[in-house]
Amino acid sequence: MVMGLPRTAVEDEVSGMSSSFWQQLLPSTVSIPPILRSSVSPIEDTLTADRFAAAISRGAIFPATAAAFCKAAGLICEQDIDIGPYTSSSSQQQHLHGPHPAAGAAPRAIGIKTINDFQFDFFLEDQLVKGGQMKLVENLHDPIPKRAFLPFVVAESLPALTTPNLPQLLHTFNINEGSKMATIMGTAVYLCESPALMGEERACPTSVEAMADFVSSEIGTNVEVLATTGAPSAAPNSSNSRPVRILEFSKRSLREGEHIVICHNLMFPSQLYYCHHVTGTKVVQASLLQHQEEEEGNTGSSSSIIHAVAICHLDTSMWASEHPAFAALNIPRGAEACHWSGQNDLVWMATR
Repeated sequence: MVMGLPRTAVEDEVSGMSSSFWQQLLPSTVSIPPILRSSVSPIEDTLTADRFAAAISRGAIFPATAAAFCKAAGLICEQDIDIGPYTSSSSQQQHLHGPHPAAGAAPRAIGIKTINDFQFDFFLEDQLVKGGQMKLVENLHDPIPKRAFLPFVVAESLPALTTPNLPQLLHTFNINEGSKMATIMGTAVYLCESPALMGEERACPTSVEAMADFVSSEIGTNVEVLATTGAPSAAPNSSNSRPVRILEFSKRSLREGEHIVICHNLMFPSQLYYCHHVTGTKVVQASLLQHQEEEEGNTGSSSSIIHAVAICHLDTSMWASEHPAFAALNIPRGAEACHWSGQNDLVWMATR
């Protein structure tokens, strides 16, 4: 698996720099949550970041400049990287300007039309039974490799994540048109520019500061963040994987789920989230026992516990009729639908 730049010895110092901004907006969390701390830019508040931001503003970015920045900032700027479902063999490319686009039109993964197309593990609330079993697609594994957020000054200088700006975004990270990464980036900007559902607000933060700003503006400054942990680091072998067993679970109150912010991890050269403020939910926390058979030729098996987070949407009447949950659960539009949150996704809840 391709990985971003390892964290440096100054991680704690850098995290402290960003924490001052974080604590102004989200004082109840005291500091940047551990799940986000490792994604803080290793070059926050440095001359390298300032110079690259200035180069973006001037439109004077050269391949060597972009490559050096990607390496220093802990980004992934490879041309041909496989991240399903963005670039799987079944995920063809589609141009955003129609079936017969002009040269240079922006591509995206044809199977991704909304953020919901990244969700697979749907269930009904009454299926939550202690000792019960559920079959999960990849046991909540996240195929997206680790990389860092952009430094705040660079994130503020970056063009808006829209299709018209895609050529400039590709140039910024030295990504060739027609590459797999170009398809990935085209998919990300398509999702980030798409309108939110009626009654929802959404944002695509590329920095820790932008994340804190959106969360605090939507649900206030007293918050907690939940995330799935313990999912496998590699996708389980589908031929050998077994259903997970529900060891225990708890349901948060309807009041707590009245307003939450869900942030989905999106592939992009830098850390990027698709965050949306949703209402009328019930948040579930569960311990799931995963039992994985060894690869063919080896004997034995292994087991571990996934500490999982799920969201039950109490009213789906505003969802598109083609939302995958309706077919997966065989339920009508408007009925309650639940889904597990993959590792590296975030669920923000107000504590007051």
